[in-house]
Order: sequence, then structure tokens, then C-alpha cells
Amino acid sequence: MNTERDSQTTFEEDSQPNDEVVPYSDDETEDELEDQESTVEPEQNQANREAEENQEPFRKVVRNDQERYGLVPRKCFCMSTTHSLNECPTNNAIKTYKYNAFTFLPLNLFEQFKRAANMYFLILLILQSIPQISTLAWYTTLVPLLLVLGVTAIKDLVDDVARHKMDREVNNRTCEVIKDGRYCVSFNLFISTYEMHRIFIVLILISAGLAIGHAYWEAQVGNYSWYLYDGQDATPSYRGFLNFWGYIIVLNTMVPISLYVSVEVIRLGQSHFINWDLQMYYSEKDTPAKARTTTLNEQLGQIHYIFSDKTGTLTQNIMTFKKCCINGQIYGDHRDASQHNHNKIDQVDFSWNTFADGKFAFYDHYLIEQIQSGKEREVQHFFFLLAVCHTVMVDRNDGECPSGTSVRTPEGNIRLYCKGADTVIYERLHRMNPTKQETQDALDIFASETLRTLCLCYKEIEEKEFAEWNKKFMAASVASTNRDEALDKVYEEIEKDLILLGATAIEDKLQDGVPETISKLAKADIKIWVLTGDKKETAENIGFACELLTEDTTVCYGEDINSLLHTRMENQRNRGGVYAKFAPPVHEPFFPSGGNRALIITGSWLNEILLEKKTKKSKILNLKFPRTEEERRMRTQSKRRLEAKKEQRQKNFVDLACECSAVICCRVTPKQKAMVVDLVKRYKKAITLAIGDGANDVNMIKTAHIGVGISGQEGMQAVMSSDYSFAQFRYLQRLLLVHGRWSYIRMCKFLRYFFYKNFAFTLVHFWYSFFNGYSAQTAYEDWFITLYNVLYSSLPVLLMGLLDQDVSDKLSLRFPRLYVVGQRDLLFNYRRFFVSLLHGILTSMILFFIPFGAYLQTVGQDGEAPSDYQSFAVTIASALVITVNFQIGLDTSYWTFVNAFSIFGSIALYFGIMFDFHSAGIYVLFPSAFQFTGTASNALRQPYIWLTILLTVAVCLLPVVAIRFLSMTIWPSESDKSSPNSEYLSQKSKHFLTAPFLQNSKLMGNSVRMLFLTASFFNSILQISSLGLGFLFSCFLIQKFLHINKMRD
Repeated sequence: MNTERDSQTTFEEDSQPNDEVVPYSDDETEDELEDQESTVEPEQNQANREAEENQEPFRKVVRNDQERYGLVPRKCFCMSTTHSLNECPTNNAIKTYKYNAFTFLPLNLFEQFKRAANMYFLILLILQSIPQISTLAWYTTLVPLLLVLGVTAIKDLVDDVARHKMDREVNNRTCEVIKDGRYCVSFNLFISTYEMHRIFIVLILISAGLAIGHAYWEAQVGNYSWYLYDGQDATPSYRGFLNFWGYIIVLNTMVPISLYVSVEVIRLGQSHFINWDLQMYYSEKDTPAKARTTTLNEQLGQIHYIFSDKTGTLTQNIMTFKKCCINGQIYGDHRDASQHNHNKIDQVDFSWNTFADGKFAFYDHYLIEQIQSGKEREVQHFFFLLAVCHTVMVDRNDGECPSGTSVRTPEGNIRLYCKGADTVIYERLHRMNPTKQETQDALDIFASETLRTLCLCYKEIEEKEFAEWNKKFMAASVASTNRDEALDKVYEEIEKDLILLGATAIEDKLQDGVPETISKLAKADIKIWVLTGDKKETAENIGFACELLTEDTTVCYGEDINSLLHTRMENQRNRGGVYAKFAPPVHEPFFPSGGNRALIITGSWLNEILLEKKTKKSKILNLKFPRTEEERRMRTQSKRRLEAKKEQRQKNFVDLACECSAVICCRVTPKQKAMVVDLVKRYKKAITLAIGDGANDVNMIKTAHIGVGISGQEGMQAVMSSDYSFAQFRYLQRLLLVHGRWSYIRMCKFLRYFFYKNFAFTLVHFWYSFFNGYSAQTAYEDWFITLYNVLYSSLPVLLMGLLDQDVSDKLSLRFPRLYVVGQRDLLFNYRRFFVSLLHGILTSMILFFIPFGAYLQTVGQDGEAPSDYQSFAVTIASALVITVNFQIGLDTSYWTFVNAFSIFGSIALYFGIMFDFHSAGIYVLFPSAFQFTGTASNALRQPYIWLTILLTVAVCLLPVVAIRFLSMTIWPSESDKSSPNSEYLSQKSKHFLTAPFLQNSKLMGNSVRMLFLTASFFNSILQISSLGLGFLFSCFLIQKFLHINKMRD
């Protein structure tokens, strides 16, 4: 008969916790009990419980995202036997794939059109098919939409094929299960929404303004003889309404549909780079790193807090028996059979034991002598208890409960053996335990040596007492309501007045590279919290061993900060009042002196300080009498005050803990781990990461923004619930400092450039509207609008988002401070967004007004005016393609042959496609779709147009070059300082700008060199500017000369 406690939650619930509700305590208050419904079990609950008792193998578990499902592991005994597959009555195959050959196309299209962006562009496509509204051809939106849908469908297909393969691999694994006494083999957008709304609001406002301008134009100008009358009689307001929707269509390229698929492709590529990283591959177990999601790569570069488990995460989770304490005496030192200590002694020879582990090394010959002699009765009991409580394994869902087993000895006596943590066992000991203090001293010694401890105890039970208790146990086991509470009460009756037998001490070594990893993460301004179930002394020593705590660290305990939290609560209460909620919050540090501090707290202290200590349910039936309305109101107000006090105390605790460089929470349960993570998420608004290896870490992993699973010794529950997984903790530094940082920088540069190039492209229509009567006429050819974001400017920015590196991976690990850029979100925020917007506006103005001014009243070499609409559109388009592709060249930090080929290849592709689309042959085949016949060959024959394109590109790019040079020289960033290419320049400029006196000739020479370098750069800029101004003046003179000749003719 076993006395193992049952928890209120099953193993499956602990493995797959609720994402939304994180329980903070196992107990409930009496108020919660009064608020509960009737205790009569509904029929559905009875059916669910009966199905659980029958061990239904399938259940849909809580998902980490919408595409992940899991299978509840079937509880079974694994024995060595073989039977045919036909004898197994249960098919427990898992299914995680979403599509099959018949459902892929309809389901995938349905899911894609559930996205607001795809539906938005589908509506635009419908609007473009209305002739009264649209001035653009329908294919300008259809082609990009089909391309996006096709790329996304291919990506989903590849992912689903991988899920099919994984399912087959898992389902084809064999295991042995017991059934009816027989055994058989069975098969077992990172993009800010706020900024997106801003873009759409700007689009609507511009469209409305241009529509109003069109109405004003119609009202003031009318159908004069100089303008072509379309024959439609409509009011100016109606025409303005039509033009509003027309400009919605024309300006939709501010946020093109290709943006979303580009982001997905970049994220997918970054995830594959993580999977392919050989430096995160653990060869001993053939375990590579695995990115189980593609949507969180950028957040890996913005982590502020890491919450880590200890056992199996920081340590190897390979338990090695080192020492023990039996009857108050410590065993495990280096000593011989005569109980004499020796510094050098041979390990015990276990060759006489055929079941001994050959890798086990033990040096206490005296303990082996005591075991073999059989003289010490307590020693025999000690190892008998370990054997029984190890071989007879019962599900243990609550870590705070002892593991107990009752046995009948050969003499006929009934004895209860228990093992558990010292805090749990000591509460249940008989008050007359002679070795209690000696065992406690031994526990402290073991903890100081970073050994994990477990206390062992037993109890003799009378036959009559056991019979009475067994009746209660059987009644509680079959109870239809409150079974867990009834079993708890029964267990408490038997688990008392225990006799302490001793304690074990096992060693769990740190993994390789843990101290170095923690040190680098700390230098990156990432704060690490260790959450463990070990006792305080063991956790503290592990903290020193892994360099989370150092000799310079001031360690604070829970009892030390009680006064600080109490004082802060009193000050906040004194500042309260009628207008307290309108007063600005006061941010006062708890530790004004600063310094390197660490906080060590326990789970019990955490419950008390955060008002999570709840009273037990009342076992007596409380009769509910009706209360008056006043009593109910007072009760509601009291609850609100308690909740407000609890929330304020939680916030104060989080503020205090976050001022510490490290936090260690010991003796915490899985639910408390999730609670701590949730508190930091709620009150600090920072990106959090949780890392663990076992089922007790699943709550914590799923609560954090990013969950990382270690594939260790405790199964795959943590890995299956995680977003990223690998085999060793040391790989975390590369995941964050290299892949996370690169992903953040790449995505930020991608978004900034993407918005810039589309603002520059789209706002040309805005400037053109002032000269075309606000008629929603486009400034480009329709096919150029169709292919601009698909072919002409897509590949370079995609490659930058995939391959760009501001510094190498070695420098990223060498200088962890580079990581703070992502933590502070310096590369893509509101300021950066509006800078990109302003850059795009200025570029669009240059792209429109320089060709417009150059074409104004001009005549070409053939005597004909090149200022027709089609030639003007070709000139602007050519200048735009060259400008944006050269701009991505300026933004690229890491050049490869692929990047260079994509930039020049995109420009060449544009000219090749343009000449083909403007040819007579394609016009003959499709006369209605290609109307720019001969425009490219006619316009680009004019040197004047090429000079105009060159001038436009130069005016767009030269200010960018000047600003980049000054920024890297005078205000270099952290990556600029770390980059080998800019080290010389930044170092010399620093000396030149900061040294008040030149103290030696070497410094003089460096400063003079820097001065000449700067002067030469500005001289080059002045020369280019002079050439540009001279060119403009020459164009002006040529224009006037041609105009005079034309007037004479």
C-alpha cells in the first residue's frame, strides 16, 4: 500500500499548463469556497473522470501557438517482452499535421484570407475592377497578391510535410505496454501595429485631401476648351468621392502586400540559420539546435530577463551518490575499513556486485564494511528504504509532498518508509528524534558542498491502526467529490510522528561553459533569475559556482528586504488620498547606493510577501445565509482593497528584485516559477526568456515571451513546449548574442529601408497630383507599379534581411555590450520610423521635381520635346530604381557576391524588362496592356535624360553619404567602435575631437592626418556639388537656347 499524495492537478495538466491562467497556490480561501457552485458532480465531469480513470490516450493539449499540438504521454510499465502488434487494442498514433492532399488548397487559402492584410488587398483588387474609380489596371494588384499567396502556400506546404515526417517518426517508435497482465509492443509581425495604423491613417488623409482638391478644381476650372471633356456630367462632390477611392488604390503601395511575405521569408531563413549552426550542435547526443517557431527571432535580440531552472539546465542532471548521513554519522569521505581518513585511497571495488555501475566511484570503505557486516540495523534500513522507494515508483505530482511506501516485513510488522525534502520531512518528525540536530548539521555541510540532499525516515504501524487507516484510504480513493482533499487528509493522518533515519547527498555537476555563459549574458545587461526547488544553501553555493554570485556581490535575503517593502508600502499609503491616482508615480530606488546586489528568496517567503498564503478550505459544511445589500457592498469593497494592496506589493517586490543583478528563488514549485515570470512580464513590460529541461518547467516556459527547452535527461516535455531547443545551456549565449542580435538588426534595417523605398515610390503620385488636376492619374507605367516591389527592389532587401552583419559572430561574443542596442530598441522605434518617412518624402520630391524642372519647356536633339508623359514616367522610374538599389548598397554592412549581384542585377533586370515591355512586338500581341510602345528606346537615346537621371540619383544619395560619414566619425555606435573596418577612423577622430592639447608628435601626426582626411572628404563633396550646380546651370542655358531657336523657327 502506498501513501503517495495525489495533487489537485494531474501529470498531464502540469505538462501542458493553461496559457491564460497561472495558478499561484494549491489552496483556496474560504471566500473562494463560498463562491463555488454546488459540490454535486455534473454528468459531464463524471464522464470525464471515468475516461481519465480508463486512461484515454488522446487529449488536445494547450498550445503554444496555433500550429502546435501535443500528445499526452500514456502511463505504462515498460517491460522486456515481445508480442505481436495485433494483440495491442489501442491505436495511439499522434497527428500534428494540418493538411492532406485534398484539403491543402481550400484550407490554406481560407487561412490566408483570414489575415487582414490579404483581405485588404483582395478588396483593393475588387475596387480596381471598377472603371469609375480606378486608374490602375487590375493586374497591378493581382500579380503581387498571387505571388504572396503562392509563396506562403509553398512555405506552409514545406512545414506541413515536415510535420508529416515527424509524425511518422514518432508513431513508428516502439514501446512495451502492459494490458490485462500481458505485454505487447505498440507504436507510439514584429512590425508595430500602431505604426501600421499610422500609415493607413496617413493614406486615408492624403486620399481625402486630394479628393477635395479635385472637387475644388472641377468647381473652379470646369470643362474649359483647353481640357478634354469626358462626356460624363457629374457634380464635383461625386467626382471627389470617386477620386477618394481612386487615390486609395493609387497610394496603397505605401504598405505593399510583398512586405508581409518578405517578413515571413526573412524569419524563415533566420530560423534555418539557427538550425544549421554547427556551433550549437551537441555531437555527444547528436542533437542540433532547433527553432520551433519563426515569429520570435527578433525578440531574441531584445531579452532583458532570463529565468532559468537549475537541475538539468545549469547542471548535467546526472545524479552521483557522494555522501550520506545515517543515524547522525556522515559517510562518504576518503577512509579505509578501519575508519581512518586518507587523502589518497583506491576507490571501492564493486566487482562482487554484478549489477554495479562501472562508472560509479566511491571511496568510503568503512560504509561498505558496515553494509556487508550487517551489524548496524539503521544502515540496513537506510538502504532498504532507498531500494523500496526507488523501485516502487508512484506518480508524484506535488513536489512538496513526501514519497512514502508501506511494506510488511518478513516478521509480519508493517512499516512506513518516507523520503522527501528536509523542510517537508522535519515537519512530520516525532518530537523525540535523537539524531535530528546531527542530521541537520550534516545537511548544512552537504549544502555547502553544492550537494543535493534528501531526508529518509520511517514509522512502525500497528496492525489495528493500519486497518483503520486503510478503510479511510479506500473510502477516500473512491470518493466522487473532493477526492484530492479527502486523500490529503488521510495521508496527513499516517505521515506523522516519523523517525528520522538519515539523509543522502548526491552531486549534480555544472554543465560545461555555464560560468562563461552567465558572465557574458550579465555583461550584455541581461539579468538572470535562477528558480529551483533546492534548499537555500545549495542554491546559493550553486550561484557562486556558476559565477552568478561573486565575491563582490552583496547578497540580500528575503528577511532582509521585508523592512524595505514595508517602508515603501507605508510611504505609498501616506501619499494616498482623493487625488492619489492623478499624481505622477514616484520612482524611488530601494538601494540608492547602487552596487552589485543579489537577492535570494524562498517559496514560502514569496507566498507570504506577495499575500499568496491562503487558508485551507474549511472541512465543515458552511451554511450560506442570505446577506443584506450593505454587507455585500462592504464585502466587495474589502476584496477590492485587498486586491489593490496585493497588486501594489507585487509591483514593489518586482521593482526591488529588478534592481538586483541576480535573483535566486529556492524551494519554489512549478506554479511559483510561472508566477514569478508573470509578475516581471506584467510590471516591467520587458521581453522575458525562460529556459528549462523538465516537465516542472513547462509552466514557466509557456508563461515567458520566449521559451527555450533543453533536451536533457528528463524527457521531451520542455522541448515540445518551447520555442527554441538545444542540448546545452552554453548555447544560449550564441542564440541571443549572435542569432538574436543579428535577427533584430536585420529586421530593423529591412523595415526601415522597405518603408523608405515605398514612401519614395508612392509619394511621387502625391506631387504629381498637383499638376494633373487631382485626377488620381499615376506617374508611372502600370507594369512598373506591378513589378516594382516584386522584381525591381525585392531581392537586395531580402538578402540584407538574411545575410547582413554589422560585426562578425566572434566580435558579437567578444563584446556583449553590443546587445544593448536591441534591449533599448534603438534601431526601429517611432523616431527611426519618422526619419525613414522623412527620407522617403525628400527622395520622392527630388525624384519628381528635378526631372519636372529639367523637362519644362525643353527640346531634344531631334527637335521634338522629350517632356511627354511617357518619357517623364520612364525618367522617374529609372532614377527611382537606381536610387533605391544604391541606397541598399549604402545600408549593407556585410558584402558578399550575392548582395552585389542582386543590386546590379535588379537594375539590369529593370532595363531589360522595360525595353521588352516597350517593344512593338509585345504591343502587337497585347495592345491594351502595353501602351508605352517605343518610349524607352526613344527617351533613353537622349543624353539629356541620362544626365537628368544621374543628377537625380546624385542629389538623392550624396547627403546620405555625408551624414553616414559624419555619424561614423563623430558619433560612432557600439558596433562602429567594434568593427575592424571603422576602428582606425573612429579612434583617430576621437583623438582629434577630444584631445585639448597635442602632447606628442605621434598624436600630432594622427590629428593632422585626420584633418586632411576630413578636409579631403568635404572637398570631394564640394567638387561634386559644384559639378551638379554647373550641370544644372548648363541645362538651364541649353533649355533657354533651344527655346529661343524654337521660337525663331
